[in-house]
Amino acid sequence: MKKILKTFSLYCLSFLFLAAMNACQNDDVASIDEQEQEQESNSESLTAVISDGLHSNWSEGDPIMLVHNGQTIIAEAQESGSSSILSGTIEGTFTDDNPLFGIYPADNRVSSDDESLTVTIPATQTGNENGYDEKSVVAVARTTSDSLNFQTVCGGIKLNFQMSGVTGIELESVDGYALSGTVGIKWDEQGKPTVDKIENAHSIITFNAPNESGFIPGKDYYISTLPCDVYGGYRLSIYKDGLVAHYFSVHQTIERADYITPDDLVESELEFDDPDAPLVEEERPELDATTTALLRQYQQNQTEDNKLALLNQMGLRYDKVVARKKAKLRELEREAKTSDLVAEMQGIVDEMVENRDIRLEQQFLRLIDPRNDENPKDAWMVLRGASAPNAYIGYAPVTNAEYAAFEKGFMYDAGKDNYPVVNITIAEATAYCDWLTAQDNAHVYRLPTDEEWILGAGHMPKDVTMNSGRVETGLTPVDAYSQTTGACGGIDFWGNCWEWTSSTYANGQYIIKGGSWDSERDDCRSEKSDVVRTGTQGYANVGFRVVRTDASNAR
Repeated sequence: MKKILKTFSLYCLSFLFLAAMNACQNDDVASIDEQEQEQESNSESLTAVISDGLHSNWSEGDPIMLVHNGQTIIAEAQESGSSSILSGTIEGTFTDDNPLFGIYPADNRVSSDDESLTVTIPATQTGNENGYDEKSVVAVARTTSDSLNFQTVCGGIKLNFQMSGVTGIELESVDGYALSGTVGIKWDEQGKPTVDKIENAHSIITFNAPNESGFIPGKDYYISTLPCDVYGGYRLSIYKDGLVAHYFSVHQTIERADYITPDDLVESELEFDDPDAPLVEEERPELDATTTALLRQYQQNQTEDNKLALLNQMGLRYDKVVARKKAKLRELEREAKTSDLVAEMQGIVDEMVENRDIRLEQQFLRLIDPRNDENPKDAWMVLRGASAPNAYIGYAPVTNAEYAAFEKGFMYDAGKDNYPVVNITIAEATAYCDWLTAQDNAHVYRLPTDEEWILGAGHMPKDVTMNSGRVETGLTPVDAYSQTTGACGGIDFWGNCWEWTSSTYANGQYIIKGGSWDSERDDCRSEKSDVVRTGTQGYANVGFRVVRTDASNAR
């Protein structure tokens, strides 16, 4: 009996052991099946959510590229709205070291690795019925879960024209910064996509109307760009009826997911011209209505706040002029046949940027100077902005005839009475000024300082007509180019002959201004103050101009 029970007990133990083993195996199989079902479930139920950007809602069937661990598939949105389930499956486990990437539009993807994506932002875009180019509104996502949060890579510029017939826009960063290209994307600590590196960069984007009739008046259109600092300026070239108008804006920045607007673009002020016409300033820009109103406000109530408001508006207009110069520099870099032209324009831009505050202060002083010309018919022009008491500056350089009236033994060629006197030393020029002072109890006469000369001349217009660059074979009468006037209304500031100033360099040499008939155009610029001569020597291309101040205060 004991033997039977023992045998039964062994059978029972064996049965229980086998049952337990089988149960364990079944549990393992179930666990594996559950993991596979969960993996399969994750693969089949990926969700795409749009967080920002112009493409604010999915449409059913939108193709979305998914990239993971070397796999690339095109999934489709299954429903319309800001969130959609995606079709398609992609194998693997999504981790921080090996995430799942999403790209929309699908064909904008170039490459990817475990840390970043590379996508393209097109340099040529067309505004469709939504007001933007679908291929330009690139959105990307990075996830370790089954939810893809799509965020745009781009920002840009929003435009809305009321006029008809606009068929194209050209947008340029005048500083040459990238607006489009092949872009490496990484994610910051907040999970936002950021530009890591740029290849095949373009600083110009062309935005075309969808058809020959042009953009629809009153409709919003969006040019998509990379995030870009356009504080230094951007150019919009607006094409209409075979002509083009150029608009410049400054002091703005294009952030990701933000579309800035050119708030001060006034369509009625756009000047359309032949597209092949050179990009130059034809004359000094006159005061606009805003600057005029702020000037009047300051004149009536000279508070610091009113001064700051006026200076800020003047700075805005000044920076737009600089932006225009930069655009010309970029154009020369693309098209100039010689490097000299590029170097000349680069020098102009550099000088304008470097001396911005000085120039603005000079312009401010000119604007607020309340004086009227005491005698509009005489040879003296109000030197607005000068710190000297009631300063005036000569209408033209001193001529041979005028100098001969002082120096009786002075000889010059017949027929050149009205030519500028040259070969005069600093001492001789000063003696002439003293002679004028001795004859006038009310005034003191002297050479201008470098700053006073600049105040009288003002900024040299780009299209100025003058005797420089050997357009003539030598000196010309001071009124030969009288159509070209300085800020004070005087003539012959640029070209013909250099002019002495009383300002010196550390080495004691005297600064000369304005260039001469044999000078390069760039050397004639008013702000160029690094050309000097020895004051004890006379030069065949250096003359002088005189400043007059009130005697009571000056003495």
